[in-house]
Amino acid sequence: MVAATSVQNAYIGDDARPRLAPFIEELAAVESTAWDAFILRQPNATLYHLHAWRTIAQRAYGLDAPFLVARDAPGGVLRGVLPVFRIPRPFAPYLTNGLFGSYGDVLADDPHYARALVSAAMQRIDRGEADYLHLKVLTDAPSSALERNDVWVTARLALGPNEEATWQNLASAMRTKIRHARKADLVATRDGDVDGFYDVLSENMLRKGSPIYGLRFFRRLVEELGLRANVITLRQNGRVVSGALVAWLNDVMYVPFASSRPAVFPLKANQLLWWEIARYAHALGLGTLDFGSSMRESSGLEFKKLWRTRVEPIGSYLYARPGVRPVLVPAGSAVARFTVNAWSHLPPTWAEALGPRVARWIA
Repeated sequence: MVAATSVQNAYIGDDARPRLAPFIEELAAVESTAWDAFILRQPNATLYHLHAWRTIAQRAYGLDAPFLVARDAPGGVLRGVLPVFRIPRPFAPYLTNGLFGSYGDVLADDPHYARALVSAAMQRIDRGEADYLHLKVLTDAPSSALERNDVWVTARLALGPNEEATWQNLASAMRTKIRHARKADLVATRDGDVDGFYDVLSENMLRKGSPIYGLRFFRRLVEELGLRANVITLRQNGRVVSGALVAWLNDVMYVPFASSRPAVFPLKANQLLWWEIARYAHALGLGTLDFGSSMRESSGLEFKKLWRTRVEPIGSYLYARPGVRPVLVPAGSAVARFTVNAWSHLPPTWAEALGPRVARWIA
């Protein structure tokens, strides 16, 4: 752990009121409970703020995760938190507050602490710990020194007071597709079958030329989230053909990962899967279904809009070392196209072995 510091206001916006600088340090391992207790008190907290993500990153990928906390003085109560992960991308390491599309605001009792936390993260870039900082948040950045990019959005569905109300709020075309899937003998279960779901996801990621996260990552994720997580699957003749890893915090159901085999696309398996997720959210008494992050203008986002969701921008706020130009969406490059094509032709056993090693570079 690096030495704790009192962060100066060098990077704090012009609206910052002069006051004693907060005490900023990395969260000690023994304070994980205090971290989560603070998260649960914050109205803007998301599932991705939980301390479980630090444990997962460290144990599944060996990532450095210097979760930052703000206090009034050493040993004081937590006044603000900022999860930070160091992604060791070759030739371009970076710091971020979320893994694999996750996002979350800087949480603090007062903007003064939020600005200090961001300042501390930026100082790590100045010291050369990484090339740039990438914060993914739903609100405005707490520092004017960060450059905003609009690449991703999230889509959220406000659930009705009961399952029937949500069903009636769907477009008639969506209800027809869900009925079609039900007639295809697709059986939905909330069975926690991580391995079955992973088999579907890994098949799709290989087909798309994307490195797979590794079964160990998903097992760790479900284990660490505990009673906040489950896996929903659809089976056809006993075989898992579609599934989603779901988790919840406060009033929101999150879906970090979902996938269906291409062979069951004509059966409208995706539509039934997401309806089963909505039904599960109702069973848990939740009020919102978060469909997860998508790139703007993507086909995935168009699918989510069909559920009459509310689309919210996820701001990508960047701070880089002089001369560094962060690349957030490299898919358009010739190198990226070559890599995707080559990866999609790997034998499944090779992709499974190499995927987790590569995934830790692109989190």
